[in-house]
Amino acid sequence: MKAIIFTVSCAVLLLTSCKAYKDLQDPEFRDVQNVRLEEVGLLESRAGADLIYFNPNNFSATLSSARGDVYIDDKFIGRFELAEKVKVKKRKEFIIPAILKLDNISTLMNQNDIYKRKEVKIRIEGMARLTKSGFAKEIPVKYEKMESIEKIRNIISR
Repeated sequence: MKAIIFTVSCAVLLLTSCKAYKDLQDPEFRDVQNVRLEEVGLLESRAGADLIYFNPNNFSATLSSARGDVYIDDKFIGRFELAEKVKVKKRKEFIIPAILKLDNISTLMNQNDIYKRKEVKIRIEGMARLTKSGFAKEIPVKYEKMESIEKIRNIISR
């Protein structure tokens, strides 16, 4: 009898978590705050930033890892990764502490093209690992938007 109850409980848990992932909506980007330069190196520099997102889903989860590439006008400038695990509450804003590892050579080679324009396209591509009730799912991270150079300068100079 205990084996049947255990099996039914596991099946209900599995089906519930699968349904939650099936109905998964993408988080909504809200803002970037606390941009800071953490380390300057010859080939690579590290910057940190807090990314503000909103979870439109009706369930909580944990963002256990995230990583990917950052491009400005389709030119690679660096890689990002999650600094620490993040608890994501249902229908609430949450903060992602991100670390950006800038490729100094690529950034220097492309800075003149970037700063001559009024707007640039920022593109982020990567993967994030979301966990809920012991189950994990890899979800793609994609972001693309035209931003004014002045806004980027203001974020960096804060």
